[in-house]
Amino acid sequence: MNPSSRYFARLLIVLLLLPTGGLGAAEAPQGLDRFVERGMALWHVPGMAVTVVSSDAVLFRQGFGTTSIRDGVDVDEHTLFANASTTKAMVAAGILMLVDEGRLGLDDPAVKHLPELHFADPLLTRQVTVRDLLTHRTGLPRTDFWTFMQGMPLDEQIGRLADVEPVASLRSRHIYQNTMYEIAGVIIERLSGQRWDRFLAERLWRPIGMNETFGARGQIDSRLAYVSPHQYADETLSITEWDLSADEPDAAGSAWSSIHDMGLWAQFLLRGGVTGDGDRLLSEASFAEMFRPQSLIATDDFYPTDRLTEPSWRSYGLGWFQQDFQGRKIEFHTGSLQGLIAIIGLDLEGDRAVVVFGNRDHAEMRHAVLWEVMDQRPAGERPDWNQAVYDLYQGLEKENEGEWDERSAKRLTGTEPGLPPEAYAGRYDSPALGEVTVVQADGGMLMRTAKVEFTLSHWHLDTFLVEYPPWQLREFAEFRVAPDGSVTGLELFGETLLPVDDLE
Repeated sequence: MNPSSRYFARLLIVLLLLPTGGLGAAEAPQGLDRFVERGMALWHVPGMAVTVVSSDAVLFRQGFGTTSIRDGVDVDEHTLFANASTTKAMVAAGILMLVDEGRLGLDDPAVKHLPELHFADPLLTRQVTVRDLLTHRTGLPRTDFWTFMQGMPLDEQIGRLADVEPVASLRSRHIYQNTMYEIAGVIIERLSGQRWDRFLAERLWRPIGMNETFGARGQIDSRLAYVSPHQYADETLSITEWDLSADEPDAAGSAWSSIHDMGLWAQFLLRGGVTGDGDRLLSEASFAEMFRPQSLIATDDFYPTDRLTEPSWRSYGLGWFQQDFQGRKIEFHTGSLQGLIAIIGLDLEGDRAVVVFGNRDHAEMRHAVLWEVMDQRPAGERPDWNQAVYDLYQGLEKENEGEWDERSAKRLTGTEPGLPPEAYAGRYDSPALGEVTVVQADGGMLMRTAKVEFTLSHWHLDTFLVEYPPWQLREFAEFRVAPDGSVTGLELFGETLLPVDDLE
């Protein structure tokens, strides 16, 4: 066989081995623009932005729709969206940079770097490590009420941790815990002398070329376009409130960025922690540690989409959820704030990453885009990920409604509140939640925190239904009434709040 024949024979073998209809590492995903548009229609999303990259190429990058249904502009690759909890991986990278410099170790007790940190169990105070903060395995329940309902300063949150009882033993269960990442941000500041977002801007974002990335919404240049948050309820799309204040960087999820910049971040990760200019920002050891499974996650503590992807295992790295998919390890993380969503997914071995931003509350089509990009099967053999994810979440909503119907069926009928409305009114406080105020308003009752107003409606006896539509929240508040007719406490979100007058 002459050299020319051998060349064509080898070329034929290569062509035969290429996937047919799947996405190769250097290929743009076919029809992804139409796929996103169909998903937006299903979920009523006003604006989205998507990019797919390899380590050395942009395979897809496009904006869709509008920044706002009220005087919005078209979304493009530079439009800014909320990173939300996809910020966490960047914070973890910041911690690892400090590890590389020898300023701390991942297995240092967190209290070593934050002496004011105390938990309800003194043993926990001594044992919780920096690694535990980054992996959601402290055993503490979620304390998001402080940030999103109370707008509580972080130093006050740290002080209140001593009154939060664990619901699992240390390192025994994955319980998503935003406050622990906020603490990681404080540790970055203590060791570097810079607030976490300024540290990341100087040491990570700018070296990568991420000049459209900011630590908080209030830092965004007035010349740049950014999205408004939206919700879809009662078949109506509307603009909703901001979750986080504009000017307060929150290491658990306040960063804002564009798909242009997030594509650069994803490429930096696909290259193993190396910038496009060849500068290594994370040591090989720290990069490997970021993606090493730190703890396994039970099915009930993972994303519902695992019903569709059917992983054999689920784990968490440092700022990354992990699972197997079609024989490959996929790293990903969602981000959710009221009216805003994000997701980033990495196939490090396959040299492929995807980033999705949107401006509609819990538009779970982000998962559909992730798995459409990661699915290597020919187009005719893969599911319609849009429809599959939509049907999954519709089914979950029906399950929730069914559970609510069961609870409603047990409601006692024909009862009246034991006291007049004004007797329930007043201020209540607990160390684990902070202060709430119950007031009469327009013939009904409201419960107010520092940031949020809940409606209270009588359920039965001295129990009231608490509702907050933007979060689709329905919970119960039970007033404790003494034999003399006085209100001695309020049971809410699993905590007992006492009348403020009794505490003073």
